[in-house]
Amino acid sequence: MPLLYFTGQDVGLTETILDDTGAPATGTVTVVLTVTDPTGTVTTPATTSAGGGQYMAAVPAVSVAGTWLYRWTATGTGVGYASEGQFQVRPLGVEQVVDLASVKAHLNIPTSNTSQDAELQGFILAAGELARDVVGPLLPEQHTEWHNGGNPTITLDWLPLASVQSVTEYVSASTWVLTEQPLGTSTDAYGYTVDRERGQITRRATGGAVCFPGGIKNVKVVYTASRTDIPWTVRLGALELIRHLFQLTQQGGRPRFGGAALDGDSSGVPTGFALPARVLELWQPFKRPPGIA
Repeated sequence: MPLLYFTGQDVGLTETILDDTGAPATGTVTVVLTVTDPTGTVTTPATTSAGGGQYMAAVPAVSVAGTWLYRWTATGTGVGYASEGQFQVRPLGVEQVVDLASVKAHLNIPTSNTSQDAELQGFILAAGELARDVVGPLLPEQHTEWHNGGNPTITLDWLPLASVQSVTEYVSASTWVLTEQPLGTSTDAYGYTVDRERGQITRRATGGAVCFPGGIKNVKVVYTASRTDIPWTVRLGALELIRHLFQLTQQGGRPRFGGAALDGDSSGVPTGFALPARVLELWQPFKRPPGIA
């Protein structure tokens, strides 16, 4: 079975039921498949015999992204069998910095060779997560953050900053929804300006900078972070990371392409995961500022 499925896809499961001697079960056997989705909902798809102790079932149109668990049980004369497993369902719009065709071209794998496509897709998803950690979101994602008041400027955690949906400040039992009021267009004492380059929001009152009201986590900001496009150096860094992971895990520890001198030493990133220096060099121009969560 594939390693990854997409939401809306049917998932086929097969299992060879064994009797108490370890041989494929024959005769009258009651087989039950229990499937648990990521929300905890349990279903029992119908099972059919394919002969030789093998049973099949289909989980129709999986709709929830995440890890799905399944358990086969079988009972009968001389049969008391149980087996468990899982499969992964990929959400729509997940961070994917490069596509499968580009990866296969980078690794010089013919497009007609699909034997490793599922594993390569896993590397693509991993590279997307690591790229996001270093250079920030590549696809639009909304964040809700709570910041301390008392200063005129708030710095958001995720860059690049695409847009700000709302800024709300809380003073005791009062709630104040601020509006974006660029300099020169200020209308009241409850405004803010946005510096998208630095991901900063400055509190404004009729044009002048003032402090957000003092407090702990009393300023709420809802915003979207993303890039309008993925820079080619970020894509190339992701391809190099996938190449690095592919060789380490799929080619029996053989020397890295180009030798250690070209790959460089591994360096730490915010996740604690070690990345080749050449990947970080490619991502360096777009790296998130230090100290951002």
